[in-house]
Formats: sequence, structure tokens, C-alpha cells
Amino acid sequence: MKQNNQHIDEQFLFSILEGTSSDQDKQQFQEWMQADSANEENFLKMQKIWKSSKEIEVFQKIDEEADWKIIKAKSGKTVRLKKVNLFMRYAATVLVLLSLSLVYLYQTTPGFGKYAQTKSMQTKDKIVLADGTEVFLNKKSKIIYPKHFNSDVRNVEMEGEAYFQVKPDPTKPFIIKSGNAIIEVLGTSFNVKNEMDGATVVSVNSGKVSLKNQETQEVIYLTKGEKGILYDSFITESVNNEPNFDSWKTGVLRFKDMPIPLVFKYLENFYNVRITNKCERLDTLKFNSYFDNASIDEVITELELHLRVKTVKKGNHLIISDKKK
Repeated sequence: MKQNNQHIDEQFLFSILEGTSSDQDKQQFQEWMQADSANEENFLKMQKIWKSSKEIEVFQKIDEEADWKIIKAKSGKTVRLKKVNLFMRYAATVLVLLSLSLVYLYQTTPGFGKYAQTKSMQTKDKIVLADGTEVFLNKKSKIIYPKHFNSDVRNVEMEGEAYFQVKPDPTKPFIIKSGNAIIEVLGTSFNVKNEMDGATVVSVNSGKVSLKNQETQEVIYLTKGEKGILYDSFITESVNNEPNFDSWKTGVLRFKDMPIPLVFKYLENFYNVRITNKCERLDTLKFNSYFDNASIDEVITELELHLRVKTVKKGNHLIISDKKK
């Protein structure tokens, strides 16, 4: 898997702002801006602060012509000293503003300072954090994380879906912020998914995980084989009867006495296809099978064999109908 890390060095951005960058740097900068809308948004914030620091009110009040007349009417050494002191004060003001602005950007802006950001698009990504934790990102997902874990906790933020294999460290809890959910672990493996309706689903594969609602502070604890769902202001916990919660990562699809309509939904999501079922008798049948990183053509072959159907494939559209005798 190719890692899609959106980090770019801050000195590089300074050269862009100052207009001292090379053509090659400018090309790299454009690619960085186009890689993620968040990059463009953060740079525009930085650019605004940069421009504001050069146009602060104290500079706007300077009347250069009037000041020069005063300077000529006074003695050279004294006036030169006052002129230097005046501009040193202006320069110090600019330096303070720039320093505060850059410290703020360094502390808060992913891809600029101490935080890095990885965003997957049409492919899945795997990243390894500074502590050795492995994170697998599903398509169209994002994670923001420190380049180094220097505090007594390991904090990250994520959107979309990700599978975590957290490196055990009893002295530093691993905390994930996702939507309105806070997930805390010491060392375990689990899946976190933001559903389209706003729910956050945590499915535990090993170890123990806590799931907390930021608003109500309600907490539940989940162990292997359990899942928790945070939706609106409610948290529920249950046995995880979802056999394919991590199939996007493992490539394995499991079907045991599963109704055919539900099987088709899994196949649509996994293979990014659309299935039209024209064989009504399938709605009452159940399906048993196990696919390990199988191609869609291999799945179609098995469906046709076991269900006695015919499949017409038109691009990403599968049309299933009864097989003529």
C-alpha cells in the first residue's frame, strides 16, 4: 500500500510566501495544495496571517514624506538613532506577530508543524505511527496524528473507517477522537467506522476498549467480540454478530446461513458494484460460502453454480436472472 502523507516542510512554505521558491518547488507546492482541500485551507490561513503582519496598523500610520522632512531638520546622529529605534520597534512588533502566528500554526495545523495527516482516496492505506501502532485506512478516510508522542497520552483524530493495531504501552493510553466519540485503549486491535447517518461503530477484535460520549460523558467498555455504537446522545453495546466488519482490511468475506438479499448488499459494498436481482426465488434462500481475496468473477462463478442463476456483467452492474433449463 502506498502511504499518502500530506506533510510539507514549513521552511518550504516560507519560501512560497516570500516568492523565493524555484519552479520545481512551485510545482511541488501545487501538487500538495491539490492533494487535499485541507492543505489549501491551512495555507490560506497562513498566508492571511503573513499578509496581516506586513500591513499592521502601525505601518499604515507612517507618513514617509513628513518623517523625512523632520529628519532633515534635525541633527544627523540623534535623528538616525531615533529613526533606527522607531523601525526597530516596528520590526519587533512584526516579529512578535509572526512568531505567535507560526507557533499557532505549528501547534494546530496538520501537515505544517508537529502534526501529520494521511488521507486515503480511492485506495486503502497503511501507516505506522511513531509508537509502532499500525493504522489501516479504508477508502476516503483520514487520520491526523503527532509526528512524535511526547505527552503522557497518544492522541489521534480520524474520519471515515480505520482498523487499529495499537502498540501496548501501559504508561500512555491511546486515545482516538472520531466525531462525538472518544475511544481509549492501552494495546489492542479494533475497527472504528463513521456511518453515513452520523453513528460511530467500534468493533473489538482483541483487548479492551472504552467508548465515551463527549457530550454526556457516558462510558461503556468493550472486549473481544463486542461492538459499541454511539448515535446522537445514545451509546449501546452488544455482541458483534457482524461477520464481515473488517473484510475491507482482510479481503475475507464470510457467509453463513445468510439471506441472499443481504449477501448481495455485502458484495455491492465490497466490490463497488450494483446488483439487480431478477430472480425472485433467491429472496427466500440462504447462502454459505467463504471468499478469501477472491475476484468478483470468481464470486460470480460460485453464485451461478450454487444458486443456478445466470449473471450478465455490464461494467460495474451485475444483472442476475434465473438460469434457463
